[in-house]
Amino acid sequence: MASERSPLLGEVETPVPTEHQNGRSAEISKPKQEPNMSLPKTLARLWGPPSVERSLLIKLDCTLLLYFSIIWFLFGINRSSYSTAYISGMKEDLKFQGKDYNYMTTIYLTTYALFQIPSTSLLTILPPRYVFVFANTLWSVLTLLTFRVTTVWQIFLLNAFEGAFSAVAYVGAHFIYGSWYKQSELGTRAAVFCGFGNLGVMAGGWIQAGLIKVLEGREGGLEAWRLIFVVVAGMTIPFAVVGWFVIPDLPGHRAARYLSEEEKDVAVERLGVVEKTEWDWSVVRRVLLSWQFYLLPLVFMLYSLVVQALGNNVMPLWMASRGYTVVQQNTYPTIVHGTGIVATFAYCYISDKLRSRWQCSLAIGFTFILSSAILVSTPGPDWPWFFAFYLMGTTYAPQALWYSWMADLTGHDLQLRAITTGFMNSFDFAFVTWWPLIFYPVTDAPNYSKGYIASLVTGCLTIPVILLIARLEKRGRKDGTIGRGVKEQEEAEDLYDDDAQPWEQTPWTTATGSAVPHGTAQAAEQIGVKGTIATVIPGAAI
Repeated sequence: MASERSPLLGEVETPVPTEHQNGRSAEISKPKQEPNMSLPKTLARLWGPPSVERSLLIKLDCTLLLYFSIIWFLFGINRSSYSTAYISGMKEDLKFQGKDYNYMTTIYLTTYALFQIPSTSLLTILPPRYVFVFANTLWSVLTLLTFRVTTVWQIFLLNAFEGAFSAVAYVGAHFIYGSWYKQSELGTRAAVFCGFGNLGVMAGGWIQAGLIKVLEGREGGLEAWRLIFVVVAGMTIPFAVVGWFVIPDLPGHRAARYLSEEEKDVAVERLGVVEKTEWDWSVVRRVLLSWQFYLLPLVFMLYSLVVQALGNNVMPLWMASRGYTVVQQNTYPTIVHGTGIVATFAYCYISDKLRSRWQCSLAIGFTFILSSAILVSTPGPDWPWFFAFYLMGTTYAPQALWYSWMADLTGHDLQLRAITTGFMNSFDFAFVTWWPLIFYPVTDAPNYSKGYIASLVTGCLTIPVILLIARLEKRGRKDGTIGRGVKEQEEAEDLYDDDAQPWEQTPWTTATGSAVPHGTAQAAEQIGVKGTIATVIPGAAI
């Protein structure tokens, strides 16, 4: 049998006629085709080539990532239920007056903010599954009790406790992700998590609109706005308990029953060694003298103030003034979160590939400015308003992108990461709790010109802060004082060109696939490391 080499299939058999006894040539079978390799290629693209690390990632994505994403999805439905309930009958049934809706939101955000740092710090002391299961179950029960309220002060009280117990849901998930995923994995996983939250907010509007249609004209039974809280709690309570079986705690705990011993070893080794793990007085000094503790919460706070134009029922109340129906007021704003999901995935995927977050952050900053400027101009037709709201929706991306950036910049210090994770949200809500009372009071509806101007100003302020963080990150990685895998500052070498700007740094990869910042090959040789240096060189465990 003759053979020849095909440029696509390699060496394949070539048909050669054979003679039968009657002298006629027989038809030879067709050349063999290689099997379809699309599934293995897809798996390799998502989780890398077959290895213990790939097995670990698949298990983490199917348990850790999925659990927190679904919980955050249900949480999104829960919180959106209050805004949709308000415009769907709760305001009239409970006799909300003046700024009562703003007060309800402020009370929730106050307790939510106060418990951010304590909840994330608790994750470094107790096994995280204890904290999450207890907290998620309690806020779900409080959601169920909401359908029984008869006065405004009762819903104020329930929101206060719900804020306290739900404080760990968002920041705690980001802390756990940062403990298990590398830099090149983290942004995309955070995008999945936040995308589920945005889907939850969208689903809340759809559920409420559906209940209104189904129950319209019926007498007796629960009102639609009460029934949504029953539906949400019925989904959330049983799933909250599932966390006991799927949350793997921290890598060092080696407590995940579904991971093999080899996978547990890889989980600990691949992110490097954290220098400090104990809580002592040195924690206070390290945190207060770090720039991460101040700048990361600052830029996240500015972002949150910009997107207040998307909260506080601003868009639905503007739509009401233009004559749109209640169903339209519940459904059209969900597109905002749709654009947020798409943009979050895009920005996080790009930043993971670049192994750098500042470029996408700048793009978001300029989007703040453009969308706010359109709202400030108060256009006459409806379409520029819709365009501005939907464009601003793309700026929900920092929920994933900047928490991933924070994990990158604090990965060398467990306590700094835990405290900064909580402080980013609590500092944010220290302003968000009162900001709407001044710039977005419901009594101003539908004209929120003060708020739109405030969004434009805070959006402009994000640009210099982002550039400053990028500059300090470049300096810190060069000095070996930040990044994952830092053991001792003295081990750090010159990882970056002294004169290069952050945007001039180009990562390269070793033969083992470990990504290393430009200029570290010589440094690796100087400290006696060859091959995989991800767990030794600061910033290389990505």
